[in-house]
Amino acid sequence: DDGIAVYINGVDKLRQNLSSTATFNRFANGNIGDEAGWKDFTLPRSELVPGLIGYWPFDSASQIEGGRIVDLVAGIEGEVLGDTAATEGHLGGAVDFGKSPGGSWISVDASNGWLTPASDANKLSVSLWQKLHSRVSSSTFWFGATSANNGARNFQAHIPWGGGDIYFDTAGCCGGGDTRINKGSDIDYLEWHHFVFIKDGDHKEIWIDGELFHEGENATPLFDDWTTLGIGSDSTGGSNVAGIVDDFGVWARGITPDEIASIYNGGKGSPLMTEALSAGANTIAVEIHQASGGSSDIRFDMMLHGETSQGGGDNVSDPIFFAEPTILRARSYNTGSKEWSALNEVFYTIDGLSVDATNFVVSELHYHPANPTTPAELAQSSDRDDFEFLEFLNIGRTALDLSGIRFAAGINFAFPNNTVLKAGNRLLLIRNRAAFEARYGPIESIQSFEYTGRFNNDGEQLLITANGPDPVHDFTYNDQLPWPKEADGAGSSLILVNPAEGPSHGKPASWTTSRYLGGSPGKAEPAGITYGAWAASNGIKGKPNDDDDRDGLSNYWEFLFGSRPDLASDAPVFGLTVQSIDVDGVVNDYLFLTFRKNLSANASLTVEVSSDLITWSPDPATIKPVSKADNGDGTATVTFRFADPVGQGQSRNFIRLRGN
Repeated sequence: DDGIAVYINGVDKLRQNLSSTATFNRFANGNIGDEAGWKDFTLPRSELVPGLIGYWPFDSASQIEGGRIVDLVAGIEGEVLGDTAATEGHLGGAVDFGKSPGGSWISVDASNGWLTPASDANKLSVSLWQKLHSRVSSSTFWFGATSANNGARNFQAHIPWGGGDIYFDTAGCCGGGDTRINKGSDIDYLEWHHFVFIKDGDHKEIWIDGELFHEGENATPLFDDWTTLGIGSDSTGGSNVAGIVDDFGVWARGITPDEIASIYNGGKGSPLMTEALSAGANTIAVEIHQASGGSSDIRFDMMLHGETSQGGGDNVSDPIFFAEPTILRARSYNTGSKEWSALNEVFYTIDGLSVDATNFVVSELHYHPANPTTPAELAQSSDRDDFEFLEFLNIGRTALDLSGIRFAAGINFAFPNNTVLKAGNRLLLIRNRAAFEARYGPIESIQSFEYTGRFNNDGEQLLITANGPDPVHDFTYNDQLPWPKEADGAGSSLILVNPAEGPSHGKPASWTTSRYLGGSPGKAEPAGITYGAWAASNGIKGKPNDDDDRDGLSNYWEFLFGSRPDLASDAPVFGLTVQSIDVDGVVNDYLFLTFRKNLSANASLTVEVSSDLITWSPDPATIKPVSKADNGDGTATVTFRFADPVGQGQSRNFIRLRGN
């Protein structure tokens, strides 16, 4: 029984790492002086639940703040985007996606084959801890695949969506027998909870805090054309989490109830992977055998070299590498006096990276805000233009140095030197900070600057230039069709459609109006809910054209209006009234049209006019938007009026409301 074994904390580490029998025998025969006899090896980490294919504990603040996190199994890198930050977690460190959803997430390339074992076996498990700042409809994780429908969701979970339901989609969405299981939960999402999602062939399970919460059967297998894993969002950075995620693990198999119990550990939690050397005293035992009983010489030397992963106790940090423009603020610590130096600041930039339309866009423009109405707003300003703002978004893959970027036409503003906008982040230009914060609340976790001048309510050229000969953006917005009319004083802002694609800013089709009054400064425009998702969350049994509560409105119209599909008394009407108003100094009677609108609906409501019931048109010369008042319940009361006074011209017109 010749050989050498090294045991660390009772585990045979040398046998696990020495794959060469010849090298093993040279040790045994005493040829220690022969350099070829040495075998360097790295102590492997010990897995709590064997078979991991990906594990991000989020314990390294330097990785998170540096924009790159690395998994501990295969070195898979994830890109940290938006205002994602390091924070204290349930188990060591964790990743915080912010108090309000929008733009903060982690993108992990899933096209390089590390998930192939999962799709080959049609088995995948995900374990994580989560604690929300606020309960919003969001996607905690989303594994994308090109072949999967409805957002390319191959393995995805909403924790939660809507009123608290947890949705678990695989190989697409949202078929009950094919791709989805879901169930309502009344847990306190603002506290730490442990979640496990398992697909084991056709069988699927959701576990919460060590207990089986829900299970079901979905027949569609996982697709193998994986694209991107989004942590804290969907696979493209939408439906973001407003909260903290910790200890994210992935297995290419269905983990067992006993394994889930080990991870949950009675609520205390256990890291999925630990170092071979544990904190405190460690026992290292070396066993040596001679090749034969007649051997007389033997020698064995062992050196153990260890390194910490987060810097040692000598107050020396890990090396810092800059891949993008960065402001470095640093101070040094004197171990003798136990005092810190003064704070020093240096700006580092990267040559060759220019700011242009491919990486820097105007993502939102609020050029004609609604009048101030609340006491807080009126206390700051009675001028509606003081509530203007413009939002920029970095759609590139690295931070941008905005030094030298300025407006040559439009408002008056130039970025201060050393202004850095990180990849995926937004930046606000506001006209009056006090007025803005009276309407939207304090500006937190986002850069903001004040400008002088004001945006023209009738539209104007905006020319944004840099130090080079070519402008960054040169476009003209307008308040007339085909530009969106609701942005012209009715309370909505202009939102750039698909900003990540860098669309032409001068084309009206590149813009739409904000879903909610006042827009969404500093955040991504909230995604609308489809009829299918709304129907599922409201327990609709009939088809879109059915009338489940028999109130005269189809289920689809209930969706468009934002009314309750199960309560006949909650049936909003299409209102017509005559009001006497002053238009251009002349008082006349005008016909007003009023209706309720579901602000979350991924659909449109349009007022159309016809003189013959055949040809219908939303003619802006005939119909004028008046207001859109937020009702505070996810709906708004929208008002239009006829351009001509009642009776003028003695022509007959028909009016209809079109839902699309």
